[in-house]
Amino acid sequence: MSVAGGSRSGDAHDGIHAVPSGGRTGLARADRRMVTAFFCDIVNSSLMVIPQDPEDAYDQLSGLIDIMRRHVAAFGGTLCQTLGDGVYAVFGAPVAQENHAVRACFAADAILREVARSGRSVRIGMASGEVLWDHDATGRQSCNPATGATVHIAAKLQQLAAGGHALMAEATARLAADWVETREGSLVVLGGDGPLQTHLLLGLRSRRRQCDDELPMVGRENIHNYLMTALDGVVADGTFAAHLVQAAPGMGKTRLMRSLAGMARGRGLRVIEWQVPAMEPVGAPSPLCQLVTELLDGPLPRTLDGVSAMLLGAGAQREAAEALSLILLPAQDGMGERGAPAVLSLAASALATLARSAAERRPTLLLVEDAHWADTAVQAVLNALLDLPTASTRLMLVLTSRDEGLAAALAGHRVLHQHKLGLLGAAEASRLLDMWMGRFPGLDPIKHDLARRARGNPFFLVECIRVLMMNGTLIGEVGDMRPGEMPAFPVPDTVQALLSVRIDMLDEEARRLLRTAAVVGQTFDAGLLSTLTGPDTAIRRLPDLVRLGFIDETRLLPRQEYSFHHALLHEAVYSAVTRRDRQQLHGGLAELLNRPEFSELPGRLAAQARHASAGALWPLAVRAGMAAGREALGRSLAVEAVSLLAIAVDANEKLPPGQEMMTAGIDLRLTLARAAMPAGLGDRAMAELDKAVGLARRVGDESRAMVGLVQQINYEWVFGRLDQATMLADSAISYSGGEEAAHPELLIITAACQIENDEAADALRLLDIAERSVAHGRHTVGQHIMLDLEMMLAIKRARCLSQLGRDVEAETLVQQALRCADANPHLFNRVFARSDAAEIRLRQRRYGDVLAYSSESLNVSRSTGSTLLDTVSLARRGLALAYLGRGTAGLVDIEQGLRIATTRGAALHVAKVKLCRAFALALTGQLQAAQQERAAVAMLADERGYRLLANQLPSLTELTEIAAQARSNLNLLSMR
Repeated sequence: MSVAGGSRSGDAHDGIHAVPSGGRTGLARADRRMVTAFFCDIVNSSLMVIPQDPEDAYDQLSGLIDIMRRHVAAFGGTLCQTLGDGVYAVFGAPVAQENHAVRACFAADAILREVARSGRSVRIGMASGEVLWDHDATGRQSCNPATGATVHIAAKLQQLAAGGHALMAEATARLAADWVETREGSLVVLGGDGPLQTHLLLGLRSRRRQCDDELPMVGRENIHNYLMTALDGVVADGTFAAHLVQAAPGMGKTRLMRSLAGMARGRGLRVIEWQVPAMEPVGAPSPLCQLVTELLDGPLPRTLDGVSAMLLGAGAQREAAEALSLILLPAQDGMGERGAPAVLSLAASALATLARSAAERRPTLLLVEDAHWADTAVQAVLNALLDLPTASTRLMLVLTSRDEGLAAALAGHRVLHQHKLGLLGAAEASRLLDMWMGRFPGLDPIKHDLARRARGNPFFLVECIRVLMMNGTLIGEVGDMRPGEMPAFPVPDTVQALLSVRIDMLDEEARRLLRTAAVVGQTFDAGLLSTLTGPDTAIRRLPDLVRLGFIDETRLLPRQEYSFHHALLHEAVYSAVTRRDRQQLHGGLAELLNRPEFSELPGRLAAQARHASAGALWPLAVRAGMAAGREALGRSLAVEAVSLLAIAVDANEKLPPGQEMMTAGIDLRLTLARAAMPAGLGDRAMAELDKAVGLARRVGDESRAMVGLVQQINYEWVFGRLDQATMLADSAISYSGGEEAAHPELLIITAACQIENDEAADALRLLDIAERSVAHGRHTVGQHIMLDLEMMLAIKRARCLSQLGRDVEAETLVQQALRCADANPHLFNRVFARSDAAEIRLRQRRYGDVLAYSSESLNVSRSTGSTLLDTVSLARRGLALAYLGRGTAGLVDIEQGLRIATTRGAALHVAKVKLCRAFALALTGQLQAAQQERAAVAMLADERGYRLLANQLPSLTELTEIAAQARSNLNLLSMR
């Protein structure tokens, strides 16, 4: 490294060189700074360069140097000099940075991971301390702006570091300890007073270290040791494993995950901590973006082609890579209402491929906290991860969830090992109190009272201690406390009351800031909060709230982000805000999100809709809710679409009455009903349809009334009475001017009802009319059905022909329907086509095909959140398994389908699942249970008018023969 001015001696890598006495000119602008010096170079660069043509060598070197420069700049470092094979940078100058050591570690981690993906290796040295900073030398390649021992130490540590690692000095490890995991290295002698303790960078923490992180686990040792043993098995055997930790709030799930993460990093494993937010915070990258960035070891390009190329390079298939690109950069494709980006299934498979590839490079522990808050996209990814092959993966997935709220498809997954956290026992609670408070005898009365009140809830115990520390009842540090001079403080008996006491003990300014933050959200962007409250208040008081345990710093860069320490704490703070203040703050936030500096923040529209609704800004709530809801529906995120469109519907009701308001209300309700059906919310869909049809007829809008009427037919078909659906369909056809004039989509829906009514010949006739009408092109496509018309016509005609015994003709149409479904970007087409194809195969007794089609349908539906047909797919798959000799596994699938169908109130699906269950019970030799289930199906079919199901019922004699054969087979197996 060259330095201008005079002759020099010293190591060429040092960055600081001896200058003969008297040879140094005066410094016009210099001062002393606390900084972190940073050196990075390429391992074995000579071996890489010497055999190469100079131009090729330049390309390779400059690519790696660019990675270093980019990450140094991204984390706020100052590039001092670029060497032939590395860089020298300083964090904390020329502009002071309180967290200069943390920034340097973040840059080091990012460089190490991105370079490793290229198949190369670098080594990094870091040291923190005081330097003399020459402002005039900044930015000049020939000059070194920093002088001092700190720079020498960093350069020497870089030379000592092993390839692919970062070595830091003791001071750097101490300054960055809240954000990074390190391990003590060797002692090195560099001159000075004594040897220097080095530390090896292991990884970054997902949130700032808490004071209780260093305390041993209490009451969770068994599950902690079990999970660590399982992790060792994953590493040793190269397998995949998945675990679910469930518990009520406050039972210590997060504490357990932090401990697992620290232990795993200490053993050299890659740890990815993926926090699922209760509501996606505005300004933060989406959860999927965060995970992809972690798995790819670097930032995402800003173009679809760039992201696709990066994903392809990481091993994803082309179609899946393109699908994930559309999910990660939705705005660039104008997804909106076209439905084209409904590609979550492929995107989720791409993410699973990335996770497996990352684990192949280095054994990985993926921690997913608060999975009960997973939205459709996150659920799709989790399902794809759970479907990873168990062999040759080297990945362990650990989910945490509350006892309630986890999606049934996740909770019931076959590979997921479930663990429950309960209340602490008396001895465990006593140990926890000793660790926090110490063993001073004078504390015993306080401990006994806290243990009695908390009743084994560890969160309650810790919050009680925090209250007593704040009011002076307890003094001292964690682990070494004494009773204070104040009298014993009455501790409330409920967590909510206790948290309210803690909040009230804050001064007015801090309390106001905390309440404003609670309105922003459980996780909040510091810049957004500062704009709302004034930057001075936020800068001064947020560290105080962190110190007191109210909030945690969960993201440092690129945008500073905080989260409430616990969901219960956020709820308590928010509930203390008056309704008037809430409305004012929510309204201010909604308008703030219109500002140009926030217009590109991720999640802005959805957040704006919610804040505008809570702030009574009804026009803004309608616009934002409609836009965000349609975007979610276009991405097949049905549940999210329902939530956002409901905001727009409710807000529209608050507007002054008029034609525009009425028309908007009709359209919003129709769209909301369309989203609610695939989300499995039948009652909500029907309620909105009733209102939409009523409004349309009141204003004389018969076109919209017809749209609502057709959607009501769909509802009655699945959730109500089949005869009612048929009657509504006949009325709609008559109102349209007869079969020849009716919309072909209406005819397809009517034919589907007739198929379930065992009127295949009549249904086939209507489908023929519909096909001719489609060919003539007289009607608007997509008015009543979002699915592909060619696919619908083909698969429903195949159903009819199969019921009429014309299986050869039906086969051609089945294949045509599957081709159409696979070519259409709206993935629910694939679900629908495979569901009906499985029904045809079941009639033909081709159980292997039933198993395949049902499994494919389930995989796609779970990835898109459009789970309407999951119940029957589970049932058919279960019955196929039973026929193929796996009755126990089959009944598990059927029971899951029955639970979901019963919860949704989908009567047709309940009946179909029960019919499958009757056969499966007989196939496993349970004749009496099978007969009881058959009777239940017969009663339901009679009540609801399901003639096809009634005709498919086996006779009692048939059930008896099936059960007898099953018992005979079991006897033969036992004899063998």
